[in-house]
Amino acid sequence: MLSVISVGSLKASGSATVALTLASVAAAAEIPVMLVDAAAHGELAGWAAKGAHPPLLQYEHAADIAAIERALRQAWRRGALAIIDAGEEELTVRAAAGLAERALIPVRFSPLSAYSALVTDQLLAADARLAPRGDRCFVASAITAIGNGVARSIEAIIGTSDTLRLPVGLSQCAAHLAPFVHGGTIFTLDDTVVAGLDHARAEAASFAHAVGILGAAVESKPAPSFDAQRRAA
Repeated sequence: MLSVISVGSLKASGSATVALTLASVAAAAEIPVMLVDAAAHGELAGWAAKGAHPPLLQYEHAADIAAIERALRQAWRRGALAIIDAGEEELTVRAAAGLAERALIPVRFSPLSAYSALVTDQLLAADARLAPRGDRCFVASAITAIGNGVARSIEAIIGTSDTLRLPVGLSQCAAHLAPFVHGGTIFTLDDTVVAGLDHARAEAASFAHAVGILGAAVESKPAPSFDAQRRAA
């Protein structure tokens, strides 16, 4: 199993949702996990302030790279998985990826998000410090129905890179956003709060498995199309 995962792109693309979802799956699977909030947007800070997160999920705010490193040392001492929300600041995204075994680059279903993800991928690929440290991949952070023309545009942008695209992403739905409103996780909330939790939980578990939290990560390099995920949404 992976021990450090970073999530970040040079444009806001759902990094907080991806990071919290993965941490939620780990905690539900009784895996100690530290959610390291290094992003400037404050979404996870707002979530943490609501409380109600499970005991195995520890939240740590990291205002700078030194704080990220301290949090990772603390996670290592606890034997916990560390998931870093690196947000969209270039310095933080690069630093977090350099400390991670797997760097996730979230992509929303828009050409602007896809272009920002591609630039992020190129930035990380050019960073010599990252060469010996694991890998990186694109992940769909808000799968939704879009027009064929937009889908082709996104595929054309992302398709210029041979970086892995995970075959499973997260749908754009109320259930995945509910923890930011109510606190807790999709595994601790119930259907009186938000509908669609069963689907969100199953999707989150499949996503975490593809990332490498629950069993082996997806390793094959041929990239499955995001368009297939769009059409299945």
